[in-house]
Amino acid sequence: MNFRRYQNELIAGVSFLLMLGAFLFKQGEISGQEERARVLQDSVSELKEVISLKEIWGAKELGKKVKTLQSVVPSQKVKWQQKSKKVIASYQGLSVNELNSLMKKLLNLGVEIELFDVRKVSTYYNVELRCKW
Repeated sequence: MNFRRYQNELIAGVSFLLMLGAFLFKQGEISGQEERARVLQDSVSELKEVISLKEIWGAKELGKKVKTLQSVVPSQKVKWQQKSKKVIASYQGLSVNELNSLMKKLLNLGVEIELFDVRKVSTYYNVELRCKW
């Protein structure tokens, strides 16, 4: 019969526990939604980056742009071999300025560099380059 005596206190206690449980559940759901939103935002930014890289690397005129590497330095210093979407180039006796202009052109192209070997011979540089796109 003591149950009837403390009935209101028990109802208030159970109500408080249910309210506390609902509050904790709500907070968990809110933090979960924030995390999902953050992951979604990261995915969207990665997708935008992939699309921009695909536009750069998948450009149809990239083959023509690669040929500019052949004309950066005088033709007697270049041995050029191109097979479909691959280039093997050898540059001999480049000055510092010629090497810098070659590097600038190469780094502004959307190509995959397979081999880039620079050797210094006295004051000149020999460069071997292999790239594809």
